[in-house]
Amino acid sequence: MSVVASDAVAYGEADESCRHSMDSLSGSGTHTHIKGHHRNTSSASGGFLIPPAEGGHASQAGLVPTADAQASRKMAGDTSLIQNYEFQGMYHIFDHHKDSVTAVKFAHDDRTKLAISSTDGTLTVCILEPLPARVKHTLSGHTRSVTDFDWSQSNDFIISSSVDGTVRFWNAETGTCLRHISLGAEVYCCRFQPSNNNMVVCGTARCQLLVYNVSTGKALKGGGGKTNGPVSAMTFDRNGEIIWAGDAKGFLYCFHFHIASGRMQRTKRALVSLGNQITSISSRSWMSREARDPSLLVNCMQNGLLLFRINPDDSVIMKRQFSIKHAQQTIRSIFCPLMSFRQGACVVSGSEDMCVYFYNVDEVQKPMVNKLQGHSAPVMSVSFNYNESLLASADSSGTVIVWNRQE
Repeated sequence: MSVVASDAVAYGEADESCRHSMDSLSGSGTHTHIKGHHRNTSSASGGFLIPPAEGGHASQAGLVPTADAQASRKMAGDTSLIQNYEFQGMYHIFDHHKDSVTAVKFAHDDRTKLAISSTDGTLTVCILEPLPARVKHTLSGHTRSVTDFDWSQSNDFIISSSVDGTVRFWNAETGTCLRHISLGAEVYCCRFQPSNNNMVVCGTARCQLLVYNVSTGKALKGGGGKTNGPVSAMTFDRNGEIIWAGDAKGFLYCFHFHIASGRMQRTKRALVSLGNQITSISSRSWMSREARDPSLLVNCMQNGLLLFRINPDDSVIMKRQFSIKHAQQTIRSIFCPLMSFRQGACVVSGSEDMCVYFYNVDEVQKPMVNKLQGHSAPVMSVSFNYNESLLASADSSGTVIVWNRQE
């Protein structure tokens, strides 16, 4: 196995050598989630092409614990990670969407505001307290499946993308569509620029990342980036200076984002798993309160939940691989939002076997912390509220379960 060489490419520069190199490895094709793309299986082993660090997982030598590490653990008490992620049961079940849920996300720093997108062409904003939990608004306007959405930092607005070729900008308080932008191609993912919510970045079927000004509805001149395949997932880093993007051909990209101008420059590209669509990317600068450890969490249609370490030069190396069932659906995962004082950190993912999985990223022998069962269809998306008191999981039948974590 080998890692595809990283590169630094400005937007618009031709990249034919990369395309030819990838095509030469193609095998027989089968249809995947993204329409029009044919999945190719590597003739080598069908596995992941970014090798793990020596010993099967990344060395912890780069971690620098704080001087107060032991004191912070004492503050947390003797509760283990397994005990910390036990659940009392179901808080509420939403079943108002009659088709598959594509994403579910709590609002930023909010305990009870939840948004849901669906292949039925709508989004809903739900309020969990006071009881009974209810649907506050249904956001209607897209004519085909809603593929993704994002909350603004203030939670006042939502941006959504759709295979109808548009992104829509919504007032989350009133449910009103304030603007819709036609991109001329299916749109699979979208994000607000974290440091400037007047900018949004959209990933399209035409292998492009496009930057738009929300106020004018116009694309920023010179803003955007190119990928090898349809852009299927993306995330910003905390400061909005880096975009990580994944495509339907199994490539992972790093783009530097100039906040003032909206211009992007591609700095790295790595082949994760040839022909296997990347469906979710999350980033985290710190894995715990004790040590800086920049990481990416990636779902890939090769039955894998992958944890990567981000090196100072923006290259990545696989730290861990967790087993989930994932071959056909757009499965998503998250880092648990609280940076724990405890030893270890957790990630959560949906799975096509109808379960929600919790994994301790620092445990090698038995990493699974918990498994929630209750769905009757593949679990597509998961989201914790900011204090981890509630977890929402959504499936391909349209059901959303809100779980109540044990205090």
